Amino acid sequence: MRRLFTLICALFALSNLSAQNYKVGDLYDVDGKKGVVFEVAEDGKHGKIIALTEPRGIMTWYKAMEWGKQLEAGWYIPSHKELLTLLDVYEVVNEKLREVSDKLTIHSSHFYWSTTEFDPDCVWVVCMATGSSGGSYKLNPFNVRAISKF
Repeated sequence: MRRLFTLICALFALSNLSAQNYKVGDLYDVDGKKGVVFEVAEDGKHGKIIALTEPRGIMTWYKAMEWGKQLEAGWYIPSHKELLTLLDVYEVVNEKLREVSDKLTIHSSHFYWSTTEFDPDCVWVVCMATGSSGGSYKLNPFNVRAISKF
């Protein structure tokens, strides 16, 4: 029993050592989940990725929230804070998206929805090109992109 426990511990330790360390801008592709890393924990093994694609066209916040409910497990629409984190590394992330396909890039001139409400009628949005951030009515049409933790 003791040998089995030691073997399991050794295998676990080896699997942790061999796990890839990620940095911002890396392509993440594990078990069917694909995206570009935009935030990394100190250990380099955990963080957040942005999806390679976004829905076609712009939509109201209400439609964006409906779209978000249909995402695969683990994917969600970012908060305002998460969008601001993405904004800080936008160019590095977009460079990797461009390498994968020009059609996948984050639109720099467009605003993106967050899930963070400004008040009952408004939500925080972020423009990647200008870095501007503010409240917008939920009925205005903007882009949306999913993120996921890894």
